[in-house]
Parts: sequence; C-alpha cells; structure tokens
Amino acid sequence: MMARSSVKMMLATVLMALCYAHLSWATQYFVGDSEGWVPNKDYTAWVNGRTFSIGDVIIFRYEKGHDVAEVYQDGWFECRADNPIFYSKNLDTYVPLEKTGEHYFISTGPGDCHAGMNLKINVA
Repeated sequence: MMARSSVKMMLATVLMALCYAHLSWATQYFVGDSEGWVPNKDYTAWVNGRTFSIGDVIIFRYEKGHDVAEVYQDGWFECRADNPIFYSKNLDTYVPLEKTGEHYFISTGPGDCHAGMNLKINVA
C-alpha cells in the first residue's frame, strides 16, 4: 500500500500536468495580425472565422499615442471609455480572456475609435 504522502505527491503531479496541458491549449491572437492595432482596419473582418475561448490571450500591438481599453457595450457603441474595465498604453498589451460573453475594446486616442480602432469579440 502507498503511503499517504506518496499518493498526495502523485495527485499533485497529475494536477500540475493537467494545468500545463490546459495552458498549451490556449491560443494567442495578435489583434490585426501583422498590421497590429491601427486606425482604418476592419477588425470585424479580422474576428470572422476565429473562435475565442477562456484561457486564450489577445495581444494588442500598437504605436505610441494609441492605447487599448476594455469597455462596456455602451462605451463601445459610443466610442468612450468613461469607466473602463481595463486600460493599457504599454504598446504590447496582453489580455487574457477569463470569462465568457462579449468583450469590447477601443483605443481612446483622439479620433482612434471612430477611425476603426474598436473590436468586439465573443468568448465561448
């Protein structure tokens, strides 16, 4: 019979392996592909054909003067980020998708959102 500590060690090892396997299933998406997060790009077309899941990461790459904010639906429709869920101006912004449903992103720079720097995704 195995000692209790051996069983606990084996269970911990199996649990760790499952966690690492889950991480390897996650997909990283570079928003806008090689063009990045830029004005005058059709991000609705970019989303088509992609399936986003919990654990995936979306990566926004943009130049100085731009930013990314996750906003509520009304903020997305109105291109405003009065009370953002998330905000970054790090030039490379990694956003882990941690909950299902619709997620809305905009750039808050002058005219950016109206110039197409807005993204809506659905996480399954």
